[in-house]
Amino acid sequence: MVEKFSSISSRKLPKAMSVLSRNRMVAVSDFGDFQKMAKRNIMLSMLGYSAQKQFRDARERMVSNVLSNLHKLVTADPHSPLNFRDVYITELFGLSLTQTLGEDVSSVYVEEFGREISKDEIFHVLVHDMLMSAIEADWRDFFPYLSWIPNKSFETALFTAEARRNAVMRALIKKQKERIERGEARTCYMDFLLEHNSTPLTADDYQMLLFLWESILASADTVLVNTEWIMYEIAKNPDKQERLLEEIREVCGCRTVTEEDLPRLPYLNAVFHETLRFHSPVPVLPPRLVHRDTTLAGYDVPAGTELMINVYGCHMDKRAWDSPEEWAPERFLGGEGFEVADRYKTLAFGAGKRICAGSLQAMNVVSVAAARFDLEPRGRV
Repeated sequence: MVEKFSSISSRKLPKAMSVLSRNRMVAVSDFGDFQKMAKRNIMLSMLGYSAQKQFRDARERMVSNVLSNLHKLVTADPHSPLNFRDVYITELFGLSLTQTLGEDVSSVYVEEFGREISKDEIFHVLVHDMLMSAIEADWRDFFPYLSWIPNKSFETALFTAEARRNAVMRALIKKQKERIERGEARTCYMDFLLEHNSTPLTADDYQMLLFLWESILASADTVLVNTEWIMYEIAKNPDKQERLLEEIREVCGCRTVTEEDLPRLPYLNAVFHETLRFHSPVPVLPPRLVHRDTTLAGYDVPAGTELMINVYGCHMDKRAWDSPEEWAPERFLGGEGFEVADRYKTLAFGAGKRICAGSLQAMNVVSVAAARFDLEPRGRV
């Protein structure tokens, strides 16, 4: 989209996302010098291929902790329902804090709240409440000629959530700066930004606050959703589960699946991509603004048009996919009619200059977690 249609490369964010991001984050800022600089920083410090090696032990520890906690809960009460999400998101959130701040923070004192808050409350303020705010619709986005009319209930809820987020992020940043002042440097996104100081940080570090919050938010949400859907589909399709188990046993034997094994597990990779197609974490992409007259797919699109990409519709298009209503990982295996470019048709991570910065980490975490969750209950757990 950026390369072939530069006339529609600008974001047109809804009011909620515009307020929460201030259009100064990697994922939502317009393509340009700022976006390229911000993405380069997060790739070098946390999400790039070389940076990912530094956090491999942390990812392995996260998956092992999830399995251990699930095992303890099942052993304690085998007949009680178990909420997989509660266990998984706790460890996943801890990983995002470790990579971003250098520490899996258990609690932090927030001056504006006048009290210390737990890790659970940190999660709700930084992730849960933000996601709920981001999807909250402001009817004025759809009727811009009525934008002069107040929408006080929407604005009150949005700015309250933003203020709470800022208070918690400032407290977390303050705590980590105290760590750095004690000479306890760590490998993480925040330490990288402070050391290189290549970002236009303001006096109150608001730009860094946005970068760090984006990293925490992105690492903790879509990975969870994709893993859940893989486990759901695998459980619902025992024949495909058995095929995946056979592949894992053939490659890994009785040992634990690791990230080094992923290139030799094509069916697991196909399961990952097919789940992204069938259950896209983001079914409709944020709007873009057409800032000059453009011809797109034979249609004349006038300047000023807002354009939204229906990812779900693209994934269910029978002209692009055979039997799109079926969950069929086999479609992503090498074979007749398959091309490597087909993986980009899912639009899961995008492609080209605006490809998702976290695509490598998402694939590593989700694939290893799904393989071990699927295999180990039958094995040593």
